[in-house]
Amino acid sequence: MADQNHSSSAPKLLQPLIRARETVPLEPTRHGALKRVLLHREEALSTLCFVNEVEVAPGESIHSHAHETMQEVFYLLEGEGLMTLGEQSLTVREGDCLLVPPLLPHEITNAGSLPLRFLCFGIAVDQP
Repeated sequence: MADQNHSSSAPKLLQPLIRARETVPLEPTRHGALKRVLLHREEALSTLCFVNEVEVAPGESIHSHAHETMQEVFYLLEGEGLMTLGEQSLTVREGDCLLVPPLLPHEITNAGSLPLRFLCFGIAVDQP
């Protein structure tokens, strides 16, 4: 299934967007992993910045970083990892959901033997 927008007479942003995962290429993140950008900021009518499916290979990490004007929601789909949130480290696995506030340094390492996959939602916020 390719991208589909229905109801061609409606303005572009008011049309449903259907995007098949297999049509979205994997690309490197800026912090050390692979991602599929499933939804872009300009496709949403909200403060949603993106929806990414991210894959971290065994032993690999998404390096520590923070966002000044964005919070992130992580929803773990597969695998097990070590998530560092500021000074706190915790094990995360399939089914876990985390909300990371702006300005909090965070990093995730695949601590398992299989790929670590998760959805990441970026949501813009006013500057804290």
